[in-house]
Amino acid sequence: MVVVSIIGVLALVAVPYTKTWVYDAQINDAKSQLNSAFKQSKALALRNPVDARGDSSSASCISLMNNKLEVRQPNGNICSGTIIWQGKWPEGVELSSDNKSLTAIFINNRGAVLSNNTPLNSNLDYALSKGSVNDTGQLY
Repeated sequence: MVVVSIIGVLALVAVPYTKTWVYDAQINDAKSQLNSAFKQSKALALRNPVDARGDSSSASCISLMNNKLEVRQPNGNICSGTIIWQGKWPEGVELSSDNKSLTAIFINNRGAVLSNNTPLNSNLDYALSKGSVNDTGQLY
C-alpha cells in the first residue's frame, strides 16, 4: 500500500512537467515548420512566378489555417493561390506578431516580408505559444 501511495504522489508531481515537455516539443516543431515554410516562400518569391512588380507587390505568401501551414502563390492581396508547399501545424500552437494573431505572411519579389504592402525595414519578429510555454524568433 505504501508503494502504491508513493507511485501515486510521484505521478501527480510528474504530470505537469510532462505536459510542459509536450508543449515545448510542439512549439519546437512549429518553429521548424515555420522556418521551412519561410525558406520555401522566399525561394518562390525570388523566382517570381506571378510576375510581381515593385517592392509592394507580393510574389509569395504563407498561410496558416486549419492546422495547415501552406506556401502559396498569392492571388492579388489574398493568400489563396496555388499551393506550392505545405506542412502540418501542431494543434493549439498560436503564432503572433506584435501581439496580433498571424495567419498570413506576404513576401515581395526581393524576398522582403511585407507589412500592409510595405517592405519591412527589419526582420519579422514572431512569438509562438501554447499553454504556459512561449518562444520567440525572427524571419529574415
